[in-house]
Amino acid sequence: MSLPDQNASIVATPEPAADWPPPEPAALSSMVDLLVQAGSLLLQHGADAARVEASLKQLGPGLGIDRIDAVVMSKTILLTATHEDAHHTRVARVPIVGVNMNSLNEVEQLLGLFQQGRVTPGQLAAILERIAALRHHYSRTVIVAATGFACAAFCRLFGGDWAAMAVTGVAAAAAAWIRMALNQRHINYFLVVLITALTASLVASSALWLSQTPQSALTAAVLLLVPGAPLINASVDILHGHISAGLALATTSLVVFLGIALGLGIVARLLQVQL
Repeated sequence: MSLPDQNASIVATPEPAADWPPPEPAALSSMVDLLVQAGSLLLQHGADAARVEASLKQLGPGLGIDRIDAVVMSKTILLTATHEDAHHTRVARVPIVGVNMNSLNEVEQLLGLFQQGRVTPGQLAAILERIAALRHHYSRTVIVAATGFACAAFCRLFGGDWAAMAVTGVAAAAAAWIRMALNQRHINYFLVVLITALTASLVASSALWLSQTPQSALTAAVLLLVPGAPLINASVDILHGHISAGLALATTSLVVFLGIALGLGIVARLLQVQL
């Protein structure tokens, strides 16, 4: 299959799939690798644990696997596949990449086509590799600008004046750029949160001299760090009985909030600002 242009879906026009024979015991390990690859892409781009586990189990019949037992955590997938008397188990660590709805949508479309028999396992593996190599749908400049505008809008909702909005936009944009640069260097996730919060708060503190509502600017400038998707996934996982995965995400979100509070608190303390 040829790769379409960047704006087109990778799995939009699949070729008809040929019949794929059930795996022999020697090939079971490659099927497990394929399952883990699909599950990892779903998990690292923002899918909740229940969604990943259900997707993996639905792939079993198409791969000729009799039974799939999967345990999905916030950063780990433990999977055992069974075919007749053969068993294969794999534990995979999933890196934190961040929510990417473009990649998540591509993977889900592909898995749906595979279940319909329109994509072979060989094609599935190849397209998953292409999806993993996809760049973000929007450029860094667009993301930074959009983050600045979004936080400025929140500042206005919090009662900030026009000067506070302008300061908030600049502060949030600068913080977003810093966060992306630090993530590219694979710095500790929580250290990135703290440095980003400090950057946003320090830049937003200029509103003390430019605006009548500096508190709104300081509060809104750090909203880009709020872990919205992890909190939603934590709630969904707990409601679906995935307690361990849900609590792990909830704990991660709590530590992120502590990092935000620490960064904002340091600046507020230094400048004697009442929030």
